[in-house]
Amino acid sequence: MLVSLFAVVSSAATVSGTVMAGTGPAATYSSVGTSALVAVDTSSHVWWMNSSGGWSSLGGSATSSPAATTPTPAASPANGIMDVFVRGTDGALWHKWTTNSGTTWSGWKSLGGQVAAGTGPAACSWGAGRLDVFVQGTDGALWHKWSTNNGATWSKWESLGGKLTSSPDASGATSNTTNNIRVFVRGTDGACWYKEWTGTAWSSWRSLGGQLAPNTGPAVYGEVFVQGTDHQLWRKDFSEAGSAWSHLPACPEVLSASSPAAFWSHSGHPEVFVSTTSGNLMCCFYTGSWTPVNTWEWFSETSPP
Repeated sequence: MLVSLFAVVSSAATVSGTVMAGTGPAATYSSVGTSALVAVDTSSHVWWMNSSGGWSSLGGSATSSPAATTPTPAASPANGIMDVFVRGTDGALWHKWTTNSGTTWSGWKSLGGQVAAGTGPAACSWGAGRLDVFVQGTDGALWHKWSTNNGATWSKWESLGGKLTSSPDASGATSNTTNNIRVFVRGTDGACWYKEWTGTAWSSWRSLGGQLAPNTGPAVYGEVFVQGTDHQLWRKDFSEAGSAWSHLPACPEVLSASSPAAFWSHSGHPEVFVSTTSGNLMCCFYTGSWTPVNTWEWFSETSPP
């Protein structure tokens, strides 16, 4: 049985949460054996915690859900590298990073661009020193910017087209090969769509079907997770051709109008994180099968202080 990487409480006690309305968490590694969660509070400040400690402030003034990733998946957790991205009050994309598992952090650095209001960034990595970030631009299209040296310098913004109605999410770290990225979005028809970098070119847009709740986007880490129009979580196994969407058990609290976050634990099992309308952060984790033996849990330190 998988034990959650975050400390939890076993009772369904009411916890006073302070996650900013309409935002969800981000999840990634911060070092070997240690996972990290990033969230935005009601004062628009960014906070992070790892599985061995409590919440710490990253400051800033965010207007979106955060994104977080570790470049060079095989090496960066050992090196303690982690990158956090948010939409700032000026609508641009902002970046903050650590190279020592959060002992110290850089200042916030603007990567420019204009991110659509009500949406946040996605970030992933597929190789050594590689960082890729994606946003919905003010024109509704998907925009992309990348670095090949752990964020020391960045490319210009490029448009990948499409017409998004949500924050994107991207997967590079879990791909079977390097130089491969998949980006997932909510389309104008409410379905989940994706676009893939194959190593030489971007594919056309492809639909995975389903129906996502308005103002929410997909989460991907090996599998694809969405909040459906019934305001519950659904999943699709991307590795299984023709697989159908299936329900996760109902969350005991009402999900907020925000995207979930997905993460594979060091035990090799998926965990899905959500924010609720009460401001709490919750996790659904895998224990051998998604139904019926899986559990929703509260964090003992449910929200940023």
